[in-house]
Amino acid sequence: MKDDFKKRLEAYEKGNLSETEMEEMEKELERLEKYQEYLEEKEVDGTKVPLLSDTKQRKILTLSKWKARISTTFTVICFIILVTIVTSVLTMIYFAWGKPDRAEVFGDVIDYTMTVTNPYAAYGGTSTNVKPFFGMEASRDLEKRIGDETVKVGEMKVNFLFSLMAFPEEEYFGRISQEQPAFIYPGKDVSGISDWDQLEQLPEGTVASAYLSFSKLMNTEEVFQKFYRKNMDILWFAVDTGLEENDRWYEGVITEPIGFPDIPIWHDDDMRLDSREEEKGFLGSKVVSEGYSSPTYEEGDTDMLHTQFLKTLLFLSEHEGKADKLVFGDIRLAKRVDYLKTNGIQHYGVVITGPTKEILQLQSESWVSHLDVDEVGFWNWDNWRVEEE
Repeated sequence: MKDDFKKRLEAYEKGNLSETEMEEMEKELERLEKYQEYLEEKEVDGTKVPLLSDTKQRKILTLSKWKARISTTFTVICFIILVTIVTSVLTMIYFAWGKPDRAEVFGDVIDYTMTVTNPYAAYGGTSTNVKPFFGMEASRDLEKRIGDETVKVGEMKVNFLFSLMAFPEEEYFGRISQEQPAFIYPGKDVSGISDWDQLEQLPEGTVASAYLSFSKLMNTEEVFQKFYRKNMDILWFAVDTGLEENDRWYEGVITEPIGFPDIPIWHDDDMRLDSREEEKGFLGSKVVSEGYSSPTYEEGDTDMLHTQFLKTLLFLSEHEGKADKLVFGDIRLAKRVDYLKTNGIQHYGVVITGPTKEILQLQSESWVSHLDVDEVGFWNWDNWRVEEE
């Protein structure tokens, strides 16, 4: 105690304080008494007594736990968001690296593989979508041309992890034939496979697409001459690459052909710059837009068709592992390219489309051996081809 308080306390006990001082001293002693009671409540017989009830303590503990959980969850969510953002940026950098960038190259691998193995693939294109955690999804519509109409028959998706490509996922729907059409290699006697009877049963006013096999190998110029002034279109040329006659195909039935469409397979370095717009800014000029076009192609230019076809096979040979996955097998591009460079390009068949009755007339041609109908549709044919001729 302070000396002043002691003196006043002694004076209080002796009754030497004035009435006012006595009242003030009593009030102060009352406050000290209440403080003492508070201290005694905190500890009884050496044991600390809780100042709060069990219920209140449980509520406080539960609230503290939830606050900790929320804080931890929030921290984890923020961490996941941060990691996702960082990996997304790194993923975009990874697939955008190079010129052309990886995403474009992988998309080209899919497009070119489909174009040389699927007679209708030239009518579709692949789009790519970069995902977090170093993934990318490539997708494209699967389409077929029947007469003058191109119809969607399915979808294909291909997933990438870094540069590793998974097998494609294909989903078909709509009016697609259940059987895979095929070619017959020249000189192979496969009876009962032609669909001429089916064409005869179809009414006037229908169109069809079909796989037409030849009785002998023909070069591209000969094929164009055979179809000159015929009211139908060639969609795709099947190419003899030296493996079709005796290798994996059973008795000359070719269900996995290699070939090229009726137009050149263009690559990025084939494109010509037509227009370029630039915008001046603080740091100099920047390109706003560029316009490109493909070289001029005249129907029947076999040299251009062949050049672009071989160029495509050489490009795919650099990515053959991915091409193999797209066709679910060993495409063996090196052997095919060597054979074509040595023996030239010849055809054992084509995929055609046009009026059903016009196609039926090919049955009487000596250079035709078999026909396998792929799809049939209602009339959608424009006769401008005949009128121009």
